[in-house]
Amino acid sequence: MTAVYFPESVRHRFRSHGSNSRRYVFRSIVVLVMALAATIALGIKSPQLVASANSVSNSRTIQRSAIQLYLNGSPHNFVGVDAYELGTQPGTNAGCGADVSDAQMNQLFASLPPNSLVRFWAFQGTIATNVNTDQLDWAPIDRVFAAAAAHNQRLIVVISDQGGTCDGGHWQDPSWYEGGFKDVFNDPTTTDGTGHTPLSYWNYLQDIVSRYASSPALGMWEPMSEAEASTCPPQFEPTNCSGHQTCPDEAVAASALRYFFDTVGAEIHTIDPKHLVESGLLGGGQCGTSTTDYQYVSASPGIDVLSYHDYWGPTPIGGGQGNGMPLRLSQAAALGKPIIAGEAGLIAGTSPGCMATTDRNSSFIAKMQAQTQAGSSGLLVWNWVPSLSNTCSYDVAPDDPLLQPGGAIG
Repeated sequence: MTAVYFPESVRHRFRSHGSNSRRYVFRSIVVLVMALAATIALGIKSPQLVASANSVSNSRTIQRSAIQLYLNGSPHNFVGVDAYELGTQPGTNAGCGADVSDAQMNQLFASLPPNSLVRFWAFQGTIATNVNTDQLDWAPIDRVFAAAAAHNQRLIVVISDQGGTCDGGHWQDPSWYEGGFKDVFNDPTTTDGTGHTPLSYWNYLQDIVSRYASSPALGMWEPMSEAEASTCPPQFEPTNCSGHQTCPDEAVAASALRYFFDTVGAEIHTIDPKHLVESGLLGGGQCGTSTTDYQYVSASPGIDVLSYHDYWGPTPIGGGQGNGMPLRLSQAAALGKPIIAGEAGLIAGTSPGCMATTDRNSSFIAKMQAQTQAGSSGLLVWNWVPSLSNTCSYDVAPDDPLLQPGGAIG
């Protein structure tokens, strides 16, 4: 597979694994036929979109009909940024990423076009738990919602992530996705041992969805960033699994992920029937979502919006036919669901040999145009930071050309 670059904070690693299961092979053939049919139809979507527009209400919440997102009754193709660190608040929580002042946060939201989307971590372990009491303390997340609402922006709220990065350090394996998410993992043998995850994922999800379901700043829920039902070898548990994970049974992993999204998505929809659930999938052939299993998992009624993460370099629509963006876009069309680039990253900066930030801006403009034309409903740039600490990185600071008037996002 073509080599790609990934943010150090998430350590993306694309893997593709097979299975000898007859059940898996049969399902793969059926879904592949659907994907091929959708590929042919990708350029013929106007009648579908016209019909969709007639069924969408004039709502201030983001809605979907077929493959299109809507806002205020009109088609909505958004731009925005990932800013995972926004909930960090020293003295209150353990934090994940840079401390962002009130002024810096307001500057971010003010710099974006109205009704953009900003994706951030709202993890129990480092954002929602008070470091002094080990009890839930919503003040840091409240601050993010208040700033977004003040500037008429929307948030994608990420509830946890695959490797427990900034959230207890527990690797989510097949047994976790099959029901372990209802158990508490809060001791040194199963997490990082800090004691900041007193609730199960299930109970925390219920609490956070209930709290923010009525916020005007809420855009979508993301139950898990970059879910994959892979297995961590014992010698690397619990906090050194990334890069060492294996996929002993692709079919079992796919079934586990489908159960998770069926169950968790249904619970979110029950508590908050107005807002969409976005998958957060990386889309590069990870365990349980390889080739046609991406479509099998994404068909879950618990998922409203599909996701892929674009670290394929400056190519507007990157990746090969097996696990790249062309297949993911066609699979979304086959399912009749919108799809977004939940993360899109390009390394740039001022170091010798590094892509110039102006060139990165041009590349992102090309990506947005090509991916929108191919059926994507939005793109989020990885990752906004209040100030740069590296002269060649994925980071996007406030003065980056991307955020200026006429830039890809500004």
